[in-house]
Amino acid sequence: MFENVAIVGGGPAGSYLGYCLAQKGIYASIFDDSHPREKPCGGAISPFALRKFPILEGVPYSKFIGKMMVVSPRGRETMISVPKDNGMVVSRKHLDMYLLEQAINHGAKLIQERVASIERKSNVWLIRTRDRELTSGLVIGADGVNSVVRKAIVGRIPKQHIAACIGYFAQGFDKDYGIIRFLEGLNGYAWVFPGEIHSSIGVGSDTPKANRLRNYLNEFVEKYVPNMEKPSRFGALIPAIKDPGFFDIPCSGQNWILIGDAAGHVDPVTGEGILYALWSAELAAKAITEDDPSRFDTLWRSEYYPELVKACRLVRIAYNARVLEFAILVASRSKVYAQILAELIAKEQPYRGLLKRLITRCPRAVLDCTIR
Repeated sequence: MFENVAIVGGGPAGSYLGYCLAQKGIYASIFDDSHPREKPCGGAISPFALRKFPILEGVPYSKFIGKMMVVSPRGRETMISVPKDNGMVVSRKHLDMYLLEQAINHGAKLIQERVASIERKSNVWLIRTRDRELTSGLVIGADGVNSVVRKAIVGRIPKQHIAACIGYFAQGFDKDYGIIRFLEGLNGYAWVFPGEIHSSIGVGSDTPKANRLRNYLNEFVEKYVPNMEKPSRFGALIPAIKDPGFFDIPCSGQNWILIGDAAGHVDPVTGEGILYALWSAELAAKAITEDDPSRFDTLWRSEYYPELVKACRLVRIAYNARVLEFAILVASRSKVYAQILAELIAKEQPYRGLLKRLITRCPRAVLDCTIR
């Protein structure tokens, strides 16, 4: 069994992996010089993620929300209720701090240094920081979209598979619901999620449209949060995989694993990454404790690969302006389709099987619209 495990990155993926390994008696070293920090992120956690990872319910300063306003590109609004359980909005600073503390309290070691490069020498990894060089028998890349570990082993995530988001952490939005606004000409959306500490307001899209994001954001803020106070700006890059073939690239080998954003494991439609950060960390821990890191590829492909691939294939349809207008119109008039939309947002409705369900429920939706 591996005893010398180096986790590069102390965000949710790296910290949760450190925690899971410590539960099995493996005490990893987590390299990170920046966490916990207030990361550019909506901070929304789906009911599905909360049920799958109960540890999230302990995150301090969290806010539960049960409703979401969804707005079409032309401004049609419909309010939907999150099914079964409320979703949660967290401050990324408090989420990351909580998970990192859980890892450290159970035995993981935090090395507050930035990893500049890694290099494989025989059967060990040379890990270089600004101040020193260390060795490890197993290295985990949990260091985000621009992963140093990924770059050294399989190469960077190509630019066409990266999205940009900008926004604010702000006060002044006192609603008990979140807002998602789809914007015409944008493969993405604007959002505002109310938090306990602050609200997260932002807009994200694939990088070819990044130069237009500021205008989209200003329009959204003026319409929905005109009285926000003391905005603190943010900007970030996240994986946004458009070609299912990307997922053919291995994420593990004999003595290495990539997890979370470093693996590109983010929902291509919604941009949700926290769920897959924790999910990939849990599966990586399983592979490591079985003394076979390369098995991680088998595990994640079995559990959530089909969903990520399906999402890749749905991106163009999901952000087609006409499709969005029609979907939100029908959802505003049909309880059946409103429920399906809510379950999609809450991760209760998988992408696989979505089309079949829409077709099956179409007669009922037509009846709802007719009665109205």
